[in-house]
Amino acid sequence: MPKTHVDEIRYWLADFCGDLLLLSCIQVLRVLPQKTIVLTARVVGTSAFHLIKKYRKRVMDNLSLVFGGEKDPEEIEKLAKDVFFNIMLTPLEMIYAYIHPFEKLLLKIEIHGKEYLDSALARKKGVIALGSHVGPFTLVGARLSLEGYPFNLMVNQGNFPKVWKRMGDHQRRLGQNPFPVKPVTSSFKKSLSCLRRNEILYIIADERQRRGGIPVPFFGQTASTAPGPAIFSLKTGAPILPMFVVREKGVPHTLFIGRPIEIELTGDEKKDTELLTAKFTKAIEDIVKQYPSQWPWLNRRWELPRSKGLLDRTK
Repeated sequence: MPKTHVDEIRYWLADFCGDLLLLSCIQVLRVLPQKTIVLTARVVGTSAFHLIKKYRKRVMDNLSLVFGGEKDPEEIEKLAKDVFFNIMLTPLEMIYAYIHPFEKLLLKIEIHGKEYLDSALARKKGVIALGSHVGPFTLVGARLSLEGYPFNLMVNQGNFPKVWKRMGDHQRRLGQNPFPVKPVTSSFKKSLSCLRRNEILYIIADERQRRGGIPVPFFGQTASTAPGPAIFSLKTGAPILPMFVVREKGVPHTLFIGRPIEIELTGDEKKDTELLTAKFTKAIEDIVKQYPSQWPWLNRRWELPRSKGLLDRTK
């Protein structure tokens, strides 16, 4: 449905206010110690859990769907509160990392599996970094850029160009190359170009895909999944490597780089895409299973497209 004039004014106002809020946060976080940021996220996250019924219910429904057979209601509620804490902490960490000296946060993140990345880049076909909203996911590129790796990421700017421009400026300052998802043709060409230059292309693939998704298992339920990493890998030969940053005691601690995700090719492009999508989704499931409180659980991950006659499995 096309935007009305009222919609355009509302989006402009939201973008203006969002940019003003972001600028204010940048100024405040310049003087706050990291411990205070963690405490702030805990207080705000707990408040949001109690006050925002809609999102509290969605998170607890999703957690119950996955862990209901092994956790009682009290454990689910405690886990949900930790989820809200981590949700609130992620944007604060991102801003903190971009405005402080690197050694205060980014260089303290240990990198495990760097040998897999170096070996993959030695093939000269680029690397697809499989991302997820686990932990401080926005710091994957920031950390690797400090090690000298060219890092590219697609950003869904939506209706907030001012906000994304400011964040993009910070990302570029750290050596990253963000570019918008739309127009799709342009982002597709840019993605192929960076892989041909033997660079890293970061793709987050853990949200429900409304159109063009492939139904694959995720925590025992069927989930419509974006096949982007599989499509780019099969088209270019670039290996897919899982890359996730996780926290310990509320602080970004480790960047895990996994082995390349591979399948035995069948020669059937459609089938190979489905197999590879299912396999990289399993890699995301494994990291979420290890750090369940650090994944948002807000996405309607198991709601399948109704046009295919499939029902919402979260209800």
